[in-house]
Amino acid sequence: MPKTSLLLHPSLESTTSIGETTTTRHSLFDTKDEFIKRIAPVGVAAFYFGSFSLSPQDAPLSRQALFKLSFLYRHFLQPGGLRIVVNRHTAVLSGTLTSHALATMAGILALQIEGIEQVHDETKITPDAAPQSVSQGQREIEAARESVQFLFATDQTLRSGVHVTLAEGKLALLGEVSSVAQKNWAEQVAEAAGSGILSSLKITETTSFPAPQGAEAPMLDDESLEALVLFRLRLVRETEHLPVRVKANRGVVTLQGKVRTEALRQRVENLTRSTLGLRELRSSLSIAA
Repeated sequence: MPKTSLLLHPSLESTTSIGETTTTRHSLFDTKDEFIKRIAPVGVAAFYFGSFSLSPQDAPLSRQALFKLSFLYRHFLQPGGLRIVVNRHTAVLSGTLTSHALATMAGILALQIEGIEQVHDETKITPDAAPQSVSQGQREIEAARESVQFLFATDQTLRSGVHVTLAEGKLALLGEVSSVAQKNWAEQVAEAAGSGILSSLKITETTSFPAPQGAEAPMLDDESLEALVLFRLRLVRETEHLPVRVKANRGVVTLQGKVRTEALRQRVENLTRSTLGLRELRSSLSIAA
């Protein structure tokens, strides 16, 4: 049976403001000048991803441009070999990947883009990524390792200090954290997404994790942040099927929906609160009668 203990994120518990907030969602392509101003700092992306149209009148090409400029596509999906083409209202995923998780995240991202109604997955998994000789149990533990590694990589606190390996058929956590609260958080996240864990985390109060290359923490566009929150929730057993709605507006994330217990509400809120790029959480999650 999965553990039901709350995921209590260190130092961030008190930042949630409860109450439903209604916001109007504007497309990046509402006006040409606004769009050009938004994408100007990352215009160099065209050198890496090839030419594409920025014409607001051409909706399919505009959505392709948004994919190529989005945080998740640039930092997780495109380096993993995934390609996205938008054809009318359908996003077609292709490429040879090392994990089905990348296609899952791409599908979630696609459905966050206004105007895309469905996703067609044509991706393939590399033979080396899923050798025939590997048992079902080994595949499951490797999938758990990938899930935990991704959760740590997209956590505002842990992404620089904790590493995940396999040892004795369990997940092994290695590295340094700066407090007991961070150590507990890392272990709770790993247990929630995987099975048994072996923790060798060391607490070093003076630990100062290096900033990611590029100095400042990355700024996520709203679609990437929404998709990232939903994907993180999907990686945890108890939250993967919950009917939670996620909306982001300039780093402020709003949660709506109903969950069965207070423990589940706390788990959803703390997993969301710890997401890379989130500035503020506003939750109106309620307990189902």
